[in-house]
Amino acid sequence: MIFRKPRPIMPVPPEPVIPRSTSVPSFATWPADGIAGRIGRGDHAGEWVIAWCDDTPFVPPFGYHLIALEDELLRDDGSPLLVSGCSDEERPDGGGLIDLLTEELDVTWSIDHDDFLAADAAWNEAFQREVDEQREQKGLPPFSWEVTPNPPKEESGRFVRWLTNLRR
Repeated sequence: MIFRKPRPIMPVPPEPVIPRSTSVPSFATWPADGIAGRIGRGDHAGEWVIAWCDDTPFVPPFGYHLIALEDELLRDDGSPLLVSGCSDEERPDGGGLIDLLTEELDVTWSIDHDDFLAADAAWNEAFQREVDEQREQKGLPPFSWEVTPNPPKEESGRFVRWLTNLRR
């Protein structure tokens, strides 16, 4: 029988508390789908970002996913900030990822459903471009979006990463 020395128990550092941003609309005011915002600073200034509500909105804890047109958003200094598709939930003791994103990139949020639809359309266009580029790299013809409006999501690396983040 081999006896091993027990591994030391490493304490888990506490998660940093992110301060709430006054620029993020109260969760109670969000439409059922979510909200959209425009990035105000950085490499992606002017682009849309979406805070997509979970399938069961307004059931505590209130959860959402942050979707950006790019796979990764960076801080002003070039360090990683967030990955598109990351999820979070309302936190009673402080802010969440939406507050971090808002403060770091000066996001202006809107609870107007028309803005949400415009941001969703922009994301779909970026998604279609990505799928067509990936098909072209594989030597496949572009996908016929008019004939089959449902995108071949399994071909998109962004969709796979987003889905993987949902499962965590």
